[in-house]
Amino acid sequence: MAKYEVAPTKTNLMHIKRDLGFAKEGWELLDQKRKILVVELMGLIDRAVEAQEKVEAQLKEAYFALDQAMLRMGLRKVEIVSLGMNIKSEISFSQRRVMGVALPKVKVDFEDKSPYLADTSSSLWLDETIAKFRDVLKLMGTLAEARISLMRLAREVSKTIRRVNALEKIFIPDYEETLKYIEMALEEAERDAFFILKLVKDRLNARKGVGA
Repeated sequence: MAKYEVAPTKTNLMHIKRDLGFAKEGWELLDQKRKILVVELMGLIDRAVEAQEKVEAQLKEAYFALDQAMLRMGLRKVEIVSLGMNIKSEISFSQRRVMGVALPKVKVDFEDKSPYLADTSSSLWLDETIAKFRDVLKLMGTLAEARISLMRLAREVSKTIRRVNALEKIFIPDYEETLKYIEMALEEAERDAFFILKLVKDRLNARKGVGA
């Protein structure tokens, strides 16, 4: 521990006590923030893992449906149908805040005008393919939301931990050491002043005795 280089005065003693109080209050607030962020972070980890698993599973199902559609309709027919599709997607963004950290919210909407091809040769697997890939896009929005939130929260948690540690291990101990130094110096100065006053008083009394 180290102390701040300040003169051992009563004014500085008041300033150090005030700063120490602010430092302890700041530590408590930051520590509380750290705990809340960590809880939120752990929840997001589970959510991101779940979203990743759903995306992978849904993609597998979507490609399986696409394979089945091409087997029944042929690649050329699937390509022709794809050219006639009228599906519009819209991604909107908003945000929520957790302890001052802006976390994104992603919403994926579709405007789907089907049927795409009035043909008896069309396959139900094609409709299944479209539905599956549409679901994948929605899940990818959820996954992106979770991943970005994780990165932002992880950075904020790391920054908050550094601040908590700095206050706990550096600033607060240094303030306490400085406070102790000033208090000891002032006590010693008071003892010295008392000793000097007593010495002067004794000499004055001695002089009065001689004069009498």
